[in-house]
Amino acid sequence: MIINLNKKQSGLDFIKEMEKTYGSVEQLEKMFKETNNMVYYVDLEAWKYHLNHLDEKIERTNSIVTDKINISESDINLLNTIKKKNPESIRELARLTNKDVSTVHSRIKKLEKNGLINMVTGSKNKKVPVLSYDEITIAI
Repeated sequence: MIINLNKKQSGLDFIKEMEKTYGSVEQLEKMFKETNNMVYYVDLEAWKYHLNHLDEKIERTNSIVTDKINISESDINLLNTIKKKNPESIRELARLTNKDVSTVHSRIKKLEKNGLINMVTGSKNKKVPVLSYDEITIAI
């Protein structure tokens, strides 16, 4: 099974993401020279390009290849709710989906483990589920 996580963004948004990930172009260049990691090279070249193309729209795809993932209708409902409602906690997500908090928590942990969502720390140290992709496609 191949899961494609698609994200649409501008060149400026891409640069902000790179700054958050690597710090600076210079830092990424140093990392590439030290490791010769091709992911660093691709990110570096894209970063340099988008410095001069801030408004250009890009579509980025991350792919997960696995035969161990099991996505239920309930999981899809959680993903949709996270994307559309942006809940500020797992408790709020449970309320929005009319599910028990412990059930939602276990499903969220599974979705995070499979790379479909990220958990970030919100206000008062609440764990906030974030879906940073615009589209998820599954090919079997």
